Amino acid sequence: MLVQILDALPIRIFWKDRESRFLGCNQLFATDAGVPDPAEFIGKSDYFFFEPQQAAMFRDDDADVMFSGQPKLGIEEKLLHANGEVRWLETSKFPLRDDEGHIWGVVGMYQDVTERKLMEELRCRTCRASSAAA
Repeated sequence: MLVQILDALPIRIFWKDRESRFLGCNQLFATDAGVPDPAEFIGKSDYFFFEPQQAAMFRDDDADVMFSGQPKLGIEEKLLHANGEVRWLETSKFPLRDDEGHIWGVVGMYQDVTERKLMEELRCRTCRASSAAA
């Protein structure tokens, strides 16, 4: 039932262990990575699915959350899909704790904000063009 709930949500969700290896994700997350089955993520790192520079950025954020114990909210990041398409994401990550409060991993979620980002860029270009013409 939990899988059905996670797959019904309009956001992408993933969770990882202390070494930033995937323990699971929902279908939207897997689809964004070009992977048909979310189970393919289990035990693998970001480097298996994403370009090295992007994977390093994701892992750095994971480490910040796990070592500080503080969530990171509203991280704006660029995602390069397997097909070369660029999407913009707004990501939040939270530490996962056991019953004794020890951090054992990280859970993250993001939404695709590409359309919003493109509209912001268009507004900026329009403002600059208007200012230059004045």
